Formats: sequence, C-alpha cells, structure tokens
Amino acid sequence: MIWPLYKTHEHALDGLKEILDGNEELLAKMKVAQNLKDELKKILKEKLVPKPLKIRADFKLTCYSFEGIEAIKEALIAGEKKGTEKIPIKFTIIGSPLYECCLTTINKKEGFELMNQALEEVKKTIKAKNGGYILETNPMIVGEGEKTLSEQLIEARERERLNEEDENNEEEEQEGINANLPTFDANEFEIRKSKK
Repeated sequence: MIWPLYKTHEHALDGLKEILDGNEELLAKMKVAQNLKDELKKILKEKLVPKPLKIRADFKLTCYSFEGIEAIKEALIAGEKKGTEKIPIKFTIIGSPLYECCLTTINKKEGFELMNQALEEVKKTIKAKNGGYILETNPMIVGEGEKTLSEQLIEARERERLNEEDENNEEEEQEGINANLPTFDANEFEIRKSKK
C-alpha cells in the first residue's frame, strides 16, 4: 500500500500528506478495498497532523529611475498577488535594499512553486521599470531553531552597539584614572612627618 508512493514521491510521507490534504487521485491509484482507504484517511487525520512549514528567500531590490520607490512597491505587490488564500505570501523589508519573502504552508512542493513564481514576478516587474533584482538566498525551509536573515542582522547590530558602549565605557574609565589627582610622594610625607 505504501511502497507505490515512493515511485511518485521523494518520500512516502509526502504522499500520505497529500492524501490527507484531499488528493483523491493518489488514493484512487492504490489497489486496496474502499474500507481500507477510508480507514487510512481516518488514521491519517488522527496521527499525521500536518506541521506548517515556513519558507523564505532574501533578495535585493533597487530602482534608481524616476519611479524609484513606486516601482519597488509595484514589484512587491505583484509578487504578493501570486499568493493564494490558502498560502499568502508576505514581503518584509530587512533594510533597504534587502527584502525577505515568506510564506507558511503544509504542502512543501506547492510552497516552493508559489515562492519561485512570486520571486519571478517581482524580478519581471522591477526589470520592466529599469530596476535591479538580486536573489541573495534561494527559497528554503526555515526550521524552528534557525534564525532568519533579518533576525541575524538585528542581533549583529545589537552586538555592535553593545561593543561600542563597552569601548566608550573603557575610555571613560581610563580618562578617570588619568585624572589630575594629587600624587603621593613618599619623601614629602617623611619630611612633613619629621617636622611635626
């Protein structure tokens, strides 16, 4: 029952997820009794709760023509329109000219296809306005423990700020140490002591 799924999918689990999503054609190809198919669907609904995947890609967008920011907005809106009601696509600015494209889906294959279509639409739209497009990181699945590029940049900036504060504090401490305080001269102390 499961082995035929390996002929059409990278892993049988991907095929089972498609059945859970309602792919009746795949289920019809299985040569088993209808009651077993019904039981399989029931078990999949109980045991194989789909876990949403977050897919993201980072890219640079520039446009130095007269339209400038309006051309960039138009390109991002065109990319967002490639999303569906089930799988919306969101664009976020990390720091000009760096942008992030994200989507969350249960179906990995469909998610990557939509992401690539959206990025291609952004590229096509910005190039039509004499702008520039550079893909920084290919679409990839972001794990729970993995940080996005935007989170990494924010942390790097925070580390830089803390390092600068530490350097400034060290300079202030050194200035305080070198302050014009009266110096202690042991000979002078002995002379004063002997005069008393």
